[in-house]
Amino acid sequence: MTTAAAHRGIQAPTRPALLPVTVPEPATVVAAGSAYADPVWDLTSLSGRPTARWLTIDFSRAPETVRDDLRHFLYLVLTQDTPLGALERPVSTRSRLSPTSVKALWEDLRPFMDWLADRGTRQLCDLGEEDLRDYARAVQGAPVTQPTRGRRLFAVTRLWLYAPYLRPQARIIQPFWERDGVAEILGPNQWSPENKTPPIHPATMSALLIWCLRILEDAPVLIARHAITDHPSPDHEEPGELAWVDAETAAHAARSRQLLSTAALILTSYLTGMRADEVLDLRRGCCTPGTRGGYTVRGRTFKSAVVDGRAVPEGLEREHPWVAIKPVADAITAMEQLHQCSLLFPASLFRRHQQTLVAATPPPSNSRGVAIETLTGWANTRAAALGLHHEVIPDDPDGAVSLRRLRRTLAWFIYRRPRGRVALGIQYGHLHAATTDGYGARASTGMRDLFPMEEALALSDTLTTAAATLQDHSTVSGPAASRYRGAVDQYRGHYAGVTLSARQAADMARNPALRIYDSPGQVLACCFDPTKALCRRDTPAPSAIATPDLTSCDSRCANIARTDTHIEALRGEVELLHEEIAAPATPDPIKPRLTRRVERHQAIIDAHQLAGTDV
Repeated sequence: MTTAAAHRGIQAPTRPALLPVTVPEPATVVAAGSAYADPVWDLTSLSGRPTARWLTIDFSRAPETVRDDLRHFLYLVLTQDTPLGALERPVSTRSRLSPTSVKALWEDLRPFMDWLADRGTRQLCDLGEEDLRDYARAVQGAPVTQPTRGRRLFAVTRLWLYAPYLRPQARIIQPFWERDGVAEILGPNQWSPENKTPPIHPATMSALLIWCLRILEDAPVLIARHAITDHPSPDHEEPGELAWVDAETAAHAARSRQLLSTAALILTSYLTGMRADEVLDLRRGCCTPGTRGGYTVRGRTFKSAVVDGRAVPEGLEREHPWVAIKPVADAITAMEQLHQCSLLFPASLFRRHQQTLVAATPPPSNSRGVAIETLTGWANTRAAALGLHHEVIPDDPDGAVSLRRLRRTLAWFIYRRPRGRVALGIQYGHLHAATTDGYGARASTGMRDLFPMEEALALSDTLTTAAATLQDHSTVSGPAASRYRGAVDQYRGHYAGVTLSARQAADMARNPALRIYDSPGQVLACCFDPTKALCRRDTPAPSAIATPDLTSCDSRCANIARTDTHIEALRGEVELLHEEIAAPATPDPIKPRLTRRVERHQAIIDAHQLAGTDV
């Protein structure tokens, strides 16, 4: 190895010092419409990912002195594998990046480029170890997240990895953090798998689903109107009447088309749990009836699309299809009838004034957001006009509804309702849109990555509330009172106030002592033990991971606990019952039943008071 090669951190045998350096000709095609020498590269055509938009790299943002070297570096990243063998640590880095990741790499290099310009660096090979330590200090002090700091450092690492293939003046030395580690720069690892995407508020989601299903029910009429508008015929009679569609909506096929498309997109995304790029890549014929009822939806996945360490931008066919229920199948059928494009949700469906359907491009994220806002505004206008004030879609406190939030919301609902997979059936029973079998298989069809953390977060929310309730020495009564207090104490000691890691989430989910379910409807807390649960007495062998059926609570159950909060709610019910008993309109045969309920509630209240006295 030559001295120069050693100085540049080029190590034999995996990183030979002498390699033929080939710089592409200026006219070499990088991507459709972009040549090597162009000041701006548009990489969008290289990505088959439906949600990847505007993948452009503007080389005017790089210092002129190193611009050509960075251009050559990115060309190599696009066209050949990263030489990962030079790394002195285990990594899960992909050997070949997708165009989306190349764009991200460019953005992570921008602070480095600005730093180079500020120092007046003319050649990358002039950088010494102290220079890189200066840059590391700049990264360390940047007002960004820890993961962002890590990406900025590894962007420089990747530049070093390609040193053997770059011109001598573009070869940087091995960054010191590749020898010494990044802990000193980044600090302790603060990464957490906890999903920071806020779920959509239940009131917003419920009303939105009602309107989407209502639109879907009238899909045949909307499709017919779209056909009439595109191909007018004086002899054609329009089928049906839409009580909820005004004359203006009926007269504008583009708006009707967009409403139906948006409703179908929301239903398909939410009721399957697909990621945004997965649902937008769905093709005609993707939905088929299942062998055991329900439906299956086949498509591609992009997040984990890797073959032999190389990213596959166009995605891979999912090994297991998504499980779907009838509203999803109906939504897909409606889209297949609405147009003849290969993609179910082409961009033109979400552009109100575009009449020509184009199958090649999925809708960009901004048009989808506008379409959802348009549907919400239209629904609220119709609700007001029809006097359906209780069906107005309220604003979500965490901002605009997006496809990304729909997926999180499904997982959130599921693990904040006992009987897990049928949570939506419980929450939205009036929509007749969910079945046990449909949601029973969801964990194996694309939501498995969200479920463990959501379950832990749901438990954490319940236990946090319980801990706050008991903070002022609140009384706990019922046969499971001691288990309730024990769960709260254990939670306080191990999990309260921390950001959950994947391991902690798994520990919480496996810990039977922490399995508390609050049931405001039953006015109790269930300290669930499947071996003692009366709601599970018909189950031959209760599963260790079973959940309670809070719709079938038995007052004799050994899993029941009640706090002062529950007792206050019971007192309120007793007052209402007394008013109902005294009301002249209450039939006499009903009054004894109400009286017995009062007696049962009062017995619980008295026992709770006695438990407080004994403490």
